Amino acid sequence: MQTDMHYYGTYAIARAAGFRDDIARTIATSAEYVDDSDRLDVVCKDGFEIHAEPTAHHPTDLKDNTDPQDQRRTWVPFHFIPGLHGDSVDEKLICVTDSAAARAVVTHTLQNLERPFAVPLLGILAHSYVDTFSHYGFSGISSKVNRVDTSSFKFNVSDPTKQALSQKLAEFFARYAIGPLANYLAQLGHGSVATYPDQPFLTWEFLYDSPAHSSGSRENPITFLAGCRRLHEVFVEARSKFNGVHDDMRAYREFDDIESAIKDVLAVERDDKARAEAWQQVMKAGRISRVAEAIPVYDSSMFTNDLRALDTYEKDFATRTLVYAFLEAADFHRDFILNDLLAKNGIHIESAPIEWHTKET
Repeated sequence: MQTDMHYYGTYAIARAAGFRDDIARTIATSAEYVDDSDRLDVVCKDGFEIHAEPTAHHPTDLKDNTDPQDQRRTWVPFHFIPGLHGDSVDEKLICVTDSAAARAVVTHTLQNLERPFAVPLLGILAHSYVDTFSHYGFSGISSKVNRVDTSSFKFNVSDPTKQALSQKLAEFFARYAIGPLANYLAQLGHGSVATYPDQPFLTWEFLYDSPAHSSGSRENPITFLAGCRRLHEVFVEARSKFNGVHDDMRAYREFDDIESAIKDVLAVERDDKARAEAWQQVMKAGRISRVAEAIPVYDSSMFTNDLRALDTYEKDFATRTLVYAFLEAADFHRDFILNDLLAKNGIHIESAPIEWHTKET
């Protein structure tokens, strides 16, 4: 998914779930910042060291995107929660919509909302969990199971949109699928299908390469709507665990009351900026939250202002910043998925250089 869903949609749904506007903004900013947060190594003014791993990489970042260990510590836990279905490790790592494994991550988060980084953790969960409703069928590693026949796409959209999608695909491969590592990168995540899984309005299908089989009809409007419904449920349960501290029940609405407005947003056959504006319009019209309001524009400076100044802070101040809470939450989220959830299912990560392997029983 893209900024329209990870930030604007997440904010709207958090408000409809009854969160205060400032808390909804922190949750939504954390959700979007998952796509922005890079590696960090900094020494604070008093010698306190902060070392953080990235939660995403840009497609042109060849060094990290082609590092097997980095793929598995970045793309797997934050963007392609493994479904743990199938026999081989590659099959088990394929993301599955709202899988039992994804729900285990939800449960783990809800059980740990007493942590000081609880609000950013909810945002990180929102990103990784709703991604299962768009990234299903692909995994967060370079694997042949992710390769598709790029001549096999079929779209159920208007002709102008179909032409725009084809042009976008050509531009995507012209920009990123170049050089000796092109095939390797095309096998990473949904690289073979560009950003098609992230388009809420798109109904489409294609053929996988290895083994050759059909994707079946992928109806993004349906899966995105299901993701929005589940996110609302998660947020309502999460809010209840804060014992009223973060409540604004003036904004609360049942999901059934906002479903039609969300459907209208998901049907917009435009780019992510236009889709973000569609979220703005339904919020200003009072069709999502009961409080008619604008969604604050996404502003990563909520994190980056402090991030850039960490070397001038002492430990006590640095550890009270929102960006530090985000980094702690990201480590907590990653650790559970890789070292608990996957390990219990026989998938282990060794120190670099690493290979995925199943535990012998």
